[in-house]
Amino acid sequence: MHLFFFLRLRNPGILYRLLIAVSQGVFFNAYFLAYMITPSTCHRFVGYLEEEAVHTYTVLLEQIDKGNLTHWKEMPAPQEAIEYYMLP
Repeated sequence: MHLFFFLRLRNPGILYRLLIAVSQGVFFNAYFLAYMITPSTCHRFVGYLEEEAVHTYTVLLEQIDKGNLTHWKEMPAPQEAIEYYMLP
């Protein structure tokens, strides 16, 4: 969902969107093969990704609160994010 929100906020060009699609295709196939070989390693990998995401979002929120990312503080959430997270 975060990728969709980013695409909605930034509206990148066709080349960037193509790179995202190709990257997802490569990752999906590599992850599928890795999961067939060692599921526990794949679960651990996803856990690391989630942990890094929490850290990244925490740092971003701290930077917004400190006033270092004023553009993000004033940017409205996309309608999709409002509906997905049931925001007011």
